[in-house]
Amino acid sequence: MKLSEKIEANANLLLWCVHIIGPDDLLAAPSHDAAAVYARELNKFHHARVPWPNDILCFAYAAPWPGSKTSHAEDLKNWPADFDPLMLPEEN
Repeated sequence: MKLSEKIEANANLLLWCVHIIGPDDLLAAPSHDAAAVYARELNKFHHARVPWPNDILCFAYAAPWPGSKTSHAEDLKNWPADFDPLMLPEEN
């Protein structure tokens, strides 16, 4: 097992979500990696818009799920079914 796989397996001892600061939304994620990638892509989408207002805080990041396993499982139903981080274009 690669070191990165060991680190991810350890991270996945927790339940994860994407926390969006600004609107203060939470979206349950299936894994730490999925949360981190989704947050990065969401930030790129929002901040690539022109013009982006400099005085509005809106930032997404991977965070531990603050609720129960049951609430995580329920919210996980909202995870975008078509989101596949392996299908994202390469960054330049």
